[in-house]
Amino acid sequence: MAEFKEVVKNRRSIYALGNESDYTVEEIVNNIRETQKDVPSAFNSQTSRLVILTGEANDKFWDLIYNVQKDVLDEATWEFMSPIMVGAKNGIGTVLFFEDRDAVAKMPTQGQRTEAYKQNNSANSQYATWLALADMNLGGSLQHFNVGYEQGFDKAVREMFDLPDSYEMIAQLPFGSVAQPAGEKEYMDSEEQVRLIK
Repeated sequence: MAEFKEVVKNRRSIYALGNESDYTVEEIVNNIRETQKDVPSAFNSQTSRLVILTGEANDKFWDLIYNVQKDVLDEATWEFMSPIMVGAKNGIGTVLFFEDRDAVAKMPTQGQRTEAYKQNNSANSQYATWLALADMNLGGSLQHFNVGYEQGFDKAVREMFDLPDSYEMIAQLPFGSVAQPAGEKEYMDSEEQVRLIK
């Protein structure tokens, strides 16, 4: 249990990324694949789809995000977020998290419950992936650029990488070596965060 807690503790939002690793890209991808097999999903629906970008594909993706967001974000948000977009190209790659809407539609649920299960499935997938990367001494940060299937915000990403129309982009996780560690983290009182009732 101590080893698991250490991995959970080491998983932090890392924005300053490098491209060095003791692992090859193939080893990183295989570790993520193995991790995803056991990620829980509602009704074992397995609706999450991951696309891992490296090299030129990673650069193309973040160029697209940058060019879209510079016309969308207000000045203060742009000042904060644009370095994250630029820095994502310095890492090893990016994991794109999608939910397959065709698979989601097959879950035996309706309306808000379906939406909640879809988001929970993706969250489980995201966290498991982030822990897998942390276990390989890699850092990353979870981002949510150009999300919005109904509005067509993620359509350009599907077209860029020839992905199915049913893929709804939920998040992105740029990852790489830790060029600059995260700062100190503030913790709320654990007894307030987790209550025991007998």
